[in-house]
Amino acid sequence: MVTGPPGSALTFGTTVPPELLERLTYTSRRGERTLKHVDGGRLVRSISLQGIYRLTSASAGELHRLVLDGSVSAPRQGRS
Repeated sequence: MVTGPPGSALTFGTTVPPELLERLTYTSRRGERTLKHVDGGRLVRSISLQGIYRLTSASAGELHRLVLDGSVSAPRQGRS
């Protein structure tokens, strides 16, 4: 689920760049994790999106910037 201000139009015109898709990080009861089934910057299976997960604040900020102005941050340091 993605939330926005009341009355926000739902559009599907924003493409998540491969480098951002590969570093999106979620939290769950088990801890932090990145998306599974990402190959060459493409999500090849959506099974890792099923369930209830919360984006980390860093990933949420990156998606927020992408949606608002189309910019993508440089990769975070210290991640593999």
